[in-house]
Amino acid sequence: MPFSFRRLPRSWYVRLLPIVFAACYLSTADQPGNPVDGWSWACGLTAAALTVVGQRMPTVAVCALALLLVATDRVGTHADVVVLLATMISLVDLALNRRGWRFAAGATSAAAGMFVTFVDVPFGRLPLPFYPIIAAVIGCLVGAPVLLGLRLGAARRTAAEAAERAVESERRRVAETAAARAVERAAIARELHDIVVHHVASIVLRVGVARHLGSGESADTKAVFDDVHATGTAVLEDLRRLVAVLREPTAAGDDPPAPVLDAADLPDALDQAVNRIRQAGLPVTVVADSAMSQLDAVRGLAVLRVVQEGLINVLKHAGPDATAALRVVASPSGEVCVEITDDGGPRKAAPVRGGGHGLMGLRERVTLLGGHLEAGPGPTGWRIRAVLPAGADAGARSAVVA
Repeated sequence: MPFSFRRLPRSWYVRLLPIVFAACYLSTADQPGNPVDGWSWACGLTAAALTVVGQRMPTVAVCALALLLVATDRVGTHADVVVLLATMISLVDLALNRRGWRFAAGATSAAAGMFVTFVDVPFGRLPLPFYPIIAAVIGCLVGAPVLLGLRLGAARRTAAEAAERAVESERRRVAETAAARAVERAAIARELHDIVVHHVASIVLRVGVARHLGSGESADTKAVFDDVHATGTAVLEDLRRLVAVLREPTAAGDDPPAPVLDAADLPDALDQAVNRIRQAGLPVTVVADSAMSQLDAVRGLAVLRVVQEGLINVLKHAGPDATAALRVVASPSGEVCVEITDDGGPRKAAPVRGGGHGLMGLRERVTLLGGHLEAGPGPTGWRIRAVLPAGADAGARSAVVA
């Protein structure tokens, strides 16, 4: 595997400071008449190198540095200060990363090495009152790094516990949100099933009965009954499917997927939507770009929903003698424009901009795809114009609803 600085600890460059210090100190200590020999360089650089690996193997590093302390004292090199500093740094790593017998062995080795360094063994060279002072000094030299390591370890554990609490809090918030969604979905499913589905099923049943009872009616009347029955049956199936998804959202993941439309099916779907409006009595002229069959599924579904809602609004509000014009074109850059106009004249109660639920849902759908929708009075009647950009953002695609 090739070497990468990213695999090193984030503080790896700090670990190189003892080596730099050792090199600078030994270079400064090299004076005429008192040169720094090879042993001094070897001991100093070895001690500095041990601090680099001290984070991974602190017990081994401290024990090795304790032996190096004794060796530098016996050989009489200039590297004793470097080795002492390296020992204290490794004691910090020892207290930070080790417990139990490993910690005790390292701390005892460091104290013993310092004692042998400060006191000429065998005993008898120093007066007896000096030994408590030396023991206190050694206690400070060992205890201060150990206390610093313990304090850093406590801070690290506190930070880790805080991060764990934050993760647990976020996990609990997500669980509570999911539970609230489940409750809301169940309530919506109940309302849809008990009210909407019930009434639509009743309508479909009554229309089916009317089809059989009105056998003597004209062909046009029979065609209307057939169309109403087929539309009602399709709506009933969609409602039942929606209720099932609301009841069991886990069957489709965290959120039910948005319905999509195969690009090749968009022209046929637009034709069916227009024909259904024509059968209801509204003349519609259509100008559709052949490039519609190459739209992606999400934008294709948005185009279909805009056409359906726009034509339904014309049918409901434009009056009995109105006509509608549908224009669906794509620019060379890939931008799609859907425009629906009618000649129904001024409305007595024209809906305010974005006021109806249908237009509100269309605006939300188009906005999620990065486009914009306009709805308002046109030259002769009402005009709805939606513009979709040349691509749909991946995050917005999952948020589009039917």
